[in-house]
Amino acid sequence: MLCPRRPHLQAATHVVRYLAGTLDWGLDYPTDSELKLTAFCDSDWGTCAFSARSFTGYCVFLGRSLISWKTKKQKTFSKSSAEAEYRCMPQTTSEVVWIDAILEDLGFNVPKPIDLFCDNKAAHHIAHNAVFHERT
Repeated sequence: MLCPRRPHLQAATHVVRYLAGTLDWGLDYPTDSELKLTAFCDSDWGTCAFSARSFTGYCVFLGRSLISWKTKKQKTFSKSSAEAEYRCMPQTTSEVVWIDAILEDLGFNVPKPIDLFCDNKAAHHIAHNAVFHERT
């Protein structure tokens, strides 16, 4: 910064006070838990009042510790709740594959298969039945 001013000093002071007040906070990664990746995904169907698009969310756990999460509005319109859930699963899968590759690069052996949980029976049926589906 070429010319710091009072607001910059106030912001820096605020950050330092926050850090000083939260020294005992942290993320707990217990050593007794297994290094197994587990992912959960969920989607709601067309709840955005402006675009009628669905929201997608997922979280990924390594053992008992949450390591990744995301919520996002889906880019396309879904015709059913099953389709919205089905679109959520590939996004979660790509995140899990990326995390698995990073962990393997770091020398961790992650047990396979990796579990992906989704709460929609129709989406499970679509995922396990590898034929063309007219509605999806």
